Amino acid sequence: MRSWKGGLGLAWAVSLALALAAPAMAATGTYPAGGGEFNGGPEGWETTEASCDVPVLCSAAGGYEAGDGNPGGSMQAETDTGLNLVSLFHSTVTLQSPDFEVDAGGAASLHVDRRFAPGSLIDLAPRLDYKVQLIDRSSGKHSTSIAESVDGGSGWSGRDGAAMVVAGHTYAIQITARSTSTVVGTGLLAGSTTARFDNLALAVGTDGPGGSGGGKGGGSGANGDTVAARVTALAPATVNGPAQLKGKRLLVKVRCPVRIGRACRVAVRGLLTKRKPATAQHRVKVAKGKSKRLVLKVKPRAKGKLTARKRLLFKVGLRAGGAQATAFKRLRLLRR
Repeated sequence: MRSWKGGLGLAWAVSLALALAAPAMAATGTYPAGGGEFNGGPEGWETTEASCDVPVLCSAAGGYEAGDGNPGGSMQAETDTGLNLVSLFHSTVTLQSPDFEVDAGGAASLHVDRRFAPGSLIDLAPRLDYKVQLIDRSSGKHSTSIAESVDGGSGWSGRDGAAMVVAGHTYAIQITARSTSTVVGTGLLAGSTTARFDNLALAVGTDGPGGSGGGKGGGSGANGDTVAARVTALAPATVNGPAQLKGKRLLVKVRCPVRIGRACRVAVRGLLTKRKPATAQHRVKVAKGKSKRLVLKVKPRAKGKLTARKRLLFKVGLRAGGAQATAFKRLRLLRR
């Protein structure tokens, strides 16, 4: 491996502190909306280019893949070749996020998990060259944060790259994936090779890999600052709907986002309002990238009010290492 040069209704508040009055960390956020985990769909990402340089005998395509991710779904770039291909092929697929506006400026970090599968074309020794760029719509500038070449097959592996953003500017994230055969085809092979990308998002408020953040709470150095920033940004994604009301019990699914990089401690409570609890609080430890279904005990005075609601507010507390964050999120409420 070598470097290649060249939801709605969600309101959240963040608290990062140590037990002894540590300095507050700079404001953070994850873009675009959805956090690039692709668990339930493409999150507005689309394919803007798909081409191959061998007409008829080679084609390229990009899109959402629900069956593979790290975990959950992912975005993919696929190259298909037919019989009688007796030359090298070179395909390009460009995947692009929806536009988003950043609230704060300064240092940021781009993250991607990627996997490359040569498939039945392994005898052609395919290679993946990809780069992840940040497009500044406001200024027209393109900056490359991550660039890598992958020879042969590869399992899921994460990469981080530094970026700089300007408060109030509109941006988009773009992946350009180029798949190339390095051995000439014999004309007897047909098949496909696939590159997949997951957990792709921009975290604003960090100095990127190797940098130092503006405070404490997640440890010291690059790793600690990255954990703190991700806990802050990913807290709303910890609880997922819909929630289910079964008599005196309220069932809700929680997960530890894989991008946090370690196990999570999650505390969840259902609310009638931000100051009126509807359920008791439930605390649980969740392994990295895993999910658990919590059972919350409904308070007697809240039961009647819940039966008439279509959505319910939840308060989520998230801890990972020494970092912690609090978020509020509304989920659809089902009755069984």
